[in-house]
Amino acid sequence: MNFVNPPAESPQYVTHKTFYSQVLNHEIGYNIYLPPGYKDCGEKYPVAYHIHGWTGNESSEIWPLEKVYKDRQAITVFVNAISSEDNYLDALLQIESIIIKELIPHIDGQYRTDATRKNRMLSGFSMGGNMAFYYAVKHPELFGSVTPYAGTYHHLYHKEYRTVGVAREKAIELYEDMMREEWYLEENNILCLVRQNAEKIRGKLKIDIHIGTADILFCDNEILHLYLDSLNIPHEYRKFEEIEHDLEKIL
Repeated sequence: MNFVNPPAESPQYVTHKTFYSQVLNHEIGYNIYLPPGYKDCGEKYPVAYHIHGWTGNESSEIWPLEKVYKDRQAITVFVNAISSEDNYLDALLQIESIIIKELIPHIDGQYRTDATRKNRMLSGFSMGGNMAFYYAVKHPELFGSVTPYAGTYHHLYHKEYRTVGVAREKAIELYEDMMREEWYLEENNILCLVRQNAEKIRGKLKIDIHIGTADILFCDNEILHLYLDSLNIPHEYRKFEEIEHDLEKIL
């Protein structure tokens, strides 16, 4: 993965920029959408941060998400989730540090953002969906909403439970097996984090999960949905019938 990946062509009002990361000691690219009229007024805007899927970069999802960000009056930042770490959990934490401690302050300093929690949003696709959900639940003081598209949560599930490609009708059975063994008490497990921060996010963090029923990650998302329900944490759970791992078809 490269640090800077400008698009061959950008949608209207989308510009490619860079910021300096002390964590990686390098310039890192991002794309930013400024709504029409941004330059002509003095008002502050909500900000949405989007994290791409595996093998993607800051430019790979600017076109698929065009209809989403052009329907809202908000600045949208497309993140380059790059890391120098090989281990998944180490990379997850390093990218968290880059986004939370470097990118967000950079955006708030360079643009007219409404830097309140309720007007800062996170979204992501696949690997990025997992990251977006993890960061939003871990930092509910920073984010008012999160939209994971087909998040790949199995990286943070117990190693003995393989959820990728599990038939949808087996999801509840697998979930019940997991709960009986209290596997979710492991450190860095996504459901452990949900349980720990349940009071902080219940009714305060808007959660909107999107997943196709034919996606190999359906079981990942079904388990997350069931666990949120068990803790009475309000959330939207949007299932798209017979759709596979395709961002544009689950928006």
